[in-house]
Amino acid sequence: MVKGAETVHAANPDVLVILSGLNFDKDLSFIQKRQVNVTFKEKLVFEAHWYGFTDGEAWVNGNPNQVCGQVAGNFMRTSGFLVNQGWPLFISEFGVDLRGTNINDNRYLNCFLTVAAEHDLDWALWTLVGSYYFRQGVVGMEEFYGILNWDWSQVRNLTFLNRISSLQLPFRGNTL
Repeated sequence: MVKGAETVHAANPDVLVILSGLNFDKDLSFIQKRQVNVTFKEKLVFEAHWYGFTDGEAWVNGNPNQVCGQVAGNFMRTSGFLVNQGWPLFISEFGVDLRGTNINDNRYLNCFLTVAAEHDLDWALWTLVGSYYFRQGVVGMEEFYGILNWDWSQVRNLTFLNRISSLQLPFRGNTL
């Protein structure tokens, strides 16, 4: 990891170097035992992925408040601790089924928005696309996590966009 980060930095010292976690980019806890020592610090960013399905069916069967507490605690132990250590943490993938019919995703989203706001996490959605030209052997496969509808002509779920807009402005630090 360090060798790769140093190689990227040497090739272009003007770019951020993003380091990913293990286990589908959910776990950066190994950094607690073995710090990342690079010759540059100000351009190092860590990334993690977090979805409702990351935690199985916990959201469907459990008390949403208890599940959120457990899941948020697990996130902080495996990745979120980096924010408390002063490192930038970027949730490079999160998303939900934007049809609004997935109980797991609907409950998870409330928790994700709370944790992201509390820790002022930077984030990116999966995904903009409403469909794929070809995916998993299917032509025109619809992407229900996509912000856009199947033919990319409209926003799939305006309520979702309104909800995540609250995360667009910083809650901590420099607001420039």
